[in-house]
Amino acid sequence: MTDGIDEYRFLEEEALKLGCEEVRIIPADQVIVENRVRLKCMVGCPTYGKNLRCPPNTPNVEEFRKMLSEYSYAMLLKIKRPEIPADDMYQYFSFYNDKINILLELEKVAFKEGYNFTTSFFAGSCKLCEECNVDGDCINPIKARYSMESMGINVHKTADNAGMELKFDTVNYPPSISLVALLLID
Repeated sequence: MTDGIDEYRFLEEEALKLGCEEVRIIPADQVIVENRVRLKCMVGCPTYGKNLRCPPNTPNVEEFRKMLSEYSYAMLLKIKRPEIPADDMYQYFSFYNDKINILLELEKVAFKEGYNFTTSFFAGSCKLCEECNVDGDCINPIKARYSMESMGINVHKTADNAGMELKFDTVNYPPSISLVALLLID
């Protein structure tokens, strides 16, 4: 094995094979974590307190900073967003369920190569279930992942650090963004 980014090229190749539109491997210290991102979850997100993978049901930002410091590299993935009408939540939930499998497969591939602590995050709230079992236990604990924003990850600045362009929908509010995921590799 070589040191550095080249060590993880096999994951990049696998992500592209699985249908990711764009993939970038960056040092983990280029993942930008800010308290204000978590604040935006608290004051601007309709799933705050209504999803087990969103605040306040997630580790706090400081806890995540400590976790992140134990990783050397991260892989940012851009996933092509389908043309789904805004009111068609069934199609969107189906799409999310399909794309989360990419992350799970990448975690599995990394694990088989000895990277046992690789874990993934999806931008935006978990959409595995139409209604989250927030008063009980997660019914999809193997598949469900925390949102990047709930950890305090500034998705846009992290993408800039990776040289990945993200486009915001400036017509609708809240704006939609390219679908992005993050894999912490180790």
